[in-house]
Amino acid sequence: MKISLTNETRQILDCSIEERIAFISKEKWINYPLAQNIINELEDILKYEQGKTRVTSVLLVGSSHNGKTSILERLIELHPPYDYYATNPEKVIEQFFEKYSATGIPVHYIMAPGEPKETRLYSNILHSLNAPYRESDNVAKKQYLVEYYLKLLNVNMLIIDEIHNVLSGPVARQKQVLNAIKNLSNTLKIPIVLAGTKDALRVISTDTQISSRFRPLYLKKWKMNQDYVNLLATIISTLPLRKDSDILNPQTAQEILNISEGYIGDILGLIKKAAIYALRNQKEYIDFEDIRNCKYSSLSETNKVRDLSDI
Repeated sequence: MKISLTNETRQILDCSIEERIAFISKEKWINYPLAQNIINELEDILKYEQGKTRVTSVLLVGSSHNGKTSILERLIELHPPYDYYATNPEKVIEQFFEKYSATGIPVHYIMAPGEPKETRLYSNILHSLNAPYRESDNVAKKQYLVEYYLKLLNVNMLIIDEIHNVLSGPVARQKQVLNAIKNLSNTLKIPIVLAGTKDALRVISTDTQISSRFRPLYLKKWKMNQDYVNLLATIISTLPLRKDSDILNPQTAQEILNISEGYIGDILGLIKKAAIYALRNQKEYIDFEDIRNCKYSSLSETNKVRDLSDI
């Protein structure tokens, strides 16, 4: 199967090996149908849900290293911050110029707090906005500041990643954090995207009012099928190798699946490491031997308990 390289990749073909390795090592958006479908759904929610009395929000569920954060970063990339002064001069007052330098932020991303405390949630949001606040401020003051700055900065969607962190505390505190998230959506009338592992389903199931508002979207592990083969072809199209790689055959494709355990982060990491291994061994393509010999460590392999007696 002949795979055409992307235009960007073709421009790198005549560069040195080290330059091409640097290109391979950079993070790039790899588009595939499931990811695009999720982005399309998030785009629709961003476009049509804002301002409703009962806003529909989303819970994005997937295992670690399976593409959640990449999808969210892609959505943010599609809706970058803009010059708030130029586009909304009627909302900017003299006090605002004196106190805060702002841009419009259509989609804003934060990490869930490491412990389920409402005050920590608000602090994370304010810190991510570079908004002035004191850590010692009470919950009510922080809530006011969060609502004030999210509204003033034209935040139309709030993303809270690693929401399964909420499970690290007692149920009462979990509910406090979830209620705070629900109230932000109600007050500001904006959709909120929660993202996390499958444990995140346990988080929202503690409250029916929460679970009814957050529609789950799932990122499943890859299996041996045509979609998976198409994914491999897409990845190959981003690698500046001068000869045709041979990884779409059943043996090599299955080996990649076995090593990665079906997680897209490891699929991508393995193929990129094999490409770098091949280039450093003066090869312009990758095949089964490169996949086996590049010594890639998957996330699950890294997390296994090892005998450390010789270290």
